[in-house]
Amino acid sequence: MPLPRRTIVAVATGVAVATAATVTFIAVSGRQTPAQMLADGQAYLTGDGVDRNTTKGLALLEKTALSDDPANAREASLELVSHFEDLSSDASSQASAQRWRLRAAECGHRDSAEVLLVDLLGQVPMPEQTERVARAGAKAGSPYCMLVLGDLLAQGRGTVKQDLPGAREWYRKADDAGEARGNSRLALMLLEDPAQQAECLQRLIRAGGAGDAECAYHAGMRLLGNHGVEPDVKAAVVMFERAIASGHAKSCFELASLLEVGVLVPQDLAKARALQQVAAGEDPRACFAYAQMCELGIGGPVDVHTAMAHYARAAQSGLFGAHLRMGVLCQEGRPGFEPNPAEAEKHLRAAADAGDSTAQWRLSRVLVETGRGGEDAAELSAKAAKAAVPGALYDQYWFLLKGSANQPANRIAAIESLDAAVDANFPEALYRRGVLLSDGGQGVIGNIKDAAEAFNRAVELDVPMGALQLGALYQLGLDAPPDNTLAAAQYRFAAERGITEAQFRLGLMYEFGNGLPADEREAYRWYHLASAEGDGRAIGRRAYLRTKLLQQDWQALEDTAPALLLVEPAKAKFYREQTWSPLDRRGGRGAPAKGEGFAGRDISIPSDRPTGGGKSRSGGQRPKGSRGN
Repeated sequence: MPLPRRTIVAVATGVAVATAATVTFIAVSGRQTPAQMLADGQAYLTGDGVDRNTTKGLALLEKTALSDDPANAREASLELVSHFEDLSSDASSQASAQRWRLRAAECGHRDSAEVLLVDLLGQVPMPEQTERVARAGAKAGSPYCMLVLGDLLAQGRGTVKQDLPGAREWYRKADDAGEARGNSRLALMLLEDPAQQAECLQRLIRAGGAGDAECAYHAGMRLLGNHGVEPDVKAAVVMFERAIASGHAKSCFELASLLEVGVLVPQDLAKARALQQVAAGEDPRACFAYAQMCELGIGGPVDVHTAMAHYARAAQSGLFGAHLRMGVLCQEGRPGFEPNPAEAEKHLRAAADAGDSTAQWRLSRVLVETGRGGEDAAELSAKAAKAAVPGALYDQYWFLLKGSANQPANRIAAIESLDAAVDANFPEALYRRGVLLSDGGQGVIGNIKDAAEAFNRAVELDVPMGALQLGALYQLGLDAPPDNTLAAAQYRFAAERGITEAQFRLGLMYEFGNGLPADEREAYRWYHLASAEGDGRAIGRRAYLRTKLLQQDWQALEDTAPALLLVEPAKAKFYREQTWSPLDRRGGRGAPAKGEGFAGRDISIPSDRPTGGGKSRSGGQRPKGSRGN
């Protein structure tokens, strides 16, 4: 009766060799040396000088492989690996080949350890003998095995216990043995060790120079400063560029940030934008930065749609500031991108819920502008005001002035909130302060000089309505003889930015030669622009001048009138409304521009053409920083 297959078992004076159906005991003399057994086993396998006997040859090789003679045991193990790999591809043969490859590795054969280690690392879960194989290969001098052993100890994978000092030591040995990744791994481990920053930087630079993008990035960051080593911006740029050559997104972001600011390195906005675009696919910060550059036209053309797409991607990565920017764009609109209150509310609420105070203020404004300015809007504005958001402080002035269901009107608190917004340099608050000082309203003592200063500061912060007020001050001569030349300069600044009242007044000055050379054609063009906003006085003056011009002349003047503006229609509309809180807007339009401040004091239409007046004491030339001409 045939016997079943059994595994190979070594015995004291012989070896049991498994064949397909029987177990045959081959007597092996205990007096043979491992070298003799190795030679005899090889001879029986190949039939070299003896009759070929595979069973006897395997028995002798296995006996040698299990001996205490490392050199002969290694050679016998390799013979067995070769035999079982050539025998067949069945699982039993492959298992035997792996067993003897492990024995070869334990006997100091580097290649066997490396081949076996690659196979073991690819298995899930990782086999228990992985560490043993790595240690055997490392002991045999394999740089790769040293590196893997360092990884196992650093990560604490599988059954391997984490041992960071041990990992560092094996990384050092791998580096000394010529494995460059050992240096890279060790450099990255030293990042968090304050006492090793000098060695860390040295290793990072070497690894970065050898093509390791992550190490080059960290080297660049440390060379920028604040990491316990001497800053070297030029060397940092070199490291970032090495990392960028390998497509490292974080390095693209860092170098782009340097190039955009242009303080430590020469400014290059186009290159900065290109780098942010490259990094945007992997680094949410770069995605946000690229969106901002597209929104603001930095380093290239304005592209609001691309900006919105990248803000959306940044928001998906958890950057709630991107929700704020999308909310602002949808709230205000841009040329080619219409305002969308519903989308604005969605994005601003996401940012506001995340605790962004500016988003809370803007969400409050959206609620007011869409007719839902109840307690929710007042509460959001109050939260933002407590966080000292300038715009919220200004809006609180209006909320407190009017009162609400939960809070009665409080003029004193309203003025205090306005003053806080003025101290924060909020443009609209500066303008409103100027109005109160010029009119002496809401308990504020009138003061022409302080009002003029407030309007000047507002103009410097891009509030052209302030220039209208200054022009009226100079023209009326409230604190000095009238000065129509200065008044015309202020009116022009405001008129070119779409302020209707300034356009009408500038038309008067051209028509009657007050502060400007008399020019009825130029007056007609400014009247035409003011007429487009429904100014009845401008419509009347334009109709009068039509009687003095040929039809082809006034048609040509109307065609060229829009070229007088320096801003697009949406921006002009914003300028006309910007000095009013949403609480005081009706139908999306601000209150009449001429109804307050110095400009609220009507001027009579001249019957002749007087010349300009004398020097103004309240301002003279425009203060430094103003953009009037």
